[in-house]
Amino acid sequence: MEGSPSSPNWAPALVRRNFRIDLFSAIGGGAYVAVLVTFMPVVVRRLGGSTTDVAIVVAAPFVGHLVSPLFSYLLSGVPLVRVVAGAVTIARATFLVGVLVAATPLMLAATTVVVWVIAVANIGAYTALMHGMYPDRERAQAMANVRIGGAIAGIAAAALAGAFIDVVPAAWVFAAVAAIGLPGSLAFFAVRHAGPDVPVARRSVAAIARGVWADHRYRRLLLCFSVFGVGNLMNVAVYPILLVDHFNAPNSFVGAMSAVQSATMIAAYLVWGRIIDRGSSIRLTLVNTVVAILVPIAYIAAPETWALLPAAAIAGIVTAGGEITFFTNIVQLAPRERIGEYAAAQSLLMGIRGTAAPFAASALLGVADARLVLLIGVLFMTAGAALMAGAVRVPRAAAPLPAAPAQTPAD
Repeated sequence: MEGSPSSPNWAPALVRRNFRIDLFSAIGGGAYVAVLVTFMPVVVRRLGGSTTDVAIVVAAPFVGHLVSPLFSYLLSGVPLVRVVAGAVTIARATFLVGVLVAATPLMLAATTVVVWVIAVANIGAYTALMHGMYPDRERAQAMANVRIGGAIAGIAAAALAGAFIDVVPAAWVFAAVAAIGLPGSLAFFAVRHAGPDVPVARRSVAAIARGVWADHRYRRLLLCFSVFGVGNLMNVAVYPILLVDHFNAPNSFVGAMSAVQSATMIAAYLVWGRIIDRGSSIRLTLVNTVVAILVPIAYIAAPETWALLPAAAIAGIVTAGGEITFFTNIVQLAPRERIGEYAAAQSLLMGIRGTAAPFAASALLGVADARLVLLIGVLFMTAGAALMAGAVRVPRAAAPLPAAPAQTPAD
């Protein structure tokens, strides 16, 4: 990787070293997350959980996003590496213990919420760290390559978990993948980062809100993401219900779907990373948003279980693009010294829509067919994509950031 004189963190040898640690961490994390995200809502439903229990599991990461700005504010004076590695390590250890003591579907769902709240507490620090660790011209490709390692591990983990969950208690499988993920999170403590390129001061919440709101283009994009995200996340809450209740898909097939998704993620990471480094992260987001609409359409049209595999393939492409652009959009639009604040604002809105949408879907499932609920979600997604098409064409106008006195210097 090529370094840059603009940052001591971008010395070639240091970038390569940090990349190797990041990759190792992602391999363990990819196995852990693939099994958690793929099987937890399905397992909760098979154990007799209600649609509300499933909604809690689906909403769990977004409850984490909802409270992440508070953690970003409280942890703003802590070195970035400690925040990122510490949050993930504590979350995985909590999950390992929690799944072994959870005795009901609701307890499993509650454990999932607690784990995601801890894990997503590092979102602001992680975004700033990715900006500091990798040079501008190589950041998206480096992040993509790291995620390719995680996706490969996810393929193996999902396939094995699908087979084992059919013959041993699911809690044992969940605990095993948490144990596999722990060495990677502990290894991340070894990342070397000299600190932010520009000194950052802890600012009041009001000052942060005014600064982000003053950026017209970013504000408009957040609106697009919110409308689209409501529909998308309503649908995500419906998929496990359809898999169990309508398609009666065995766990081995659910694992196969996850493997297909991870496989297409690998190819998508390679393509998306190069496109972003050579072009616009925002334009890729629009493409990704339009493609995402095909996933619920595939679920609506599928006549049999096997017909869901194309949906899994499309979901892999969309997930890969979304994971990268979540961070690269902020890096592209935010002033360098405000990256963490922009990340906190995006995370807050994601948390609001992601917490509300699954429960809205659960309520609708009580009065409407699951595929009709998916169609409602498609309408929201289409409206969000249309709004985003207009926002992408709007040239960014530099807005002055309101001045605010520094309160506590950050490391």
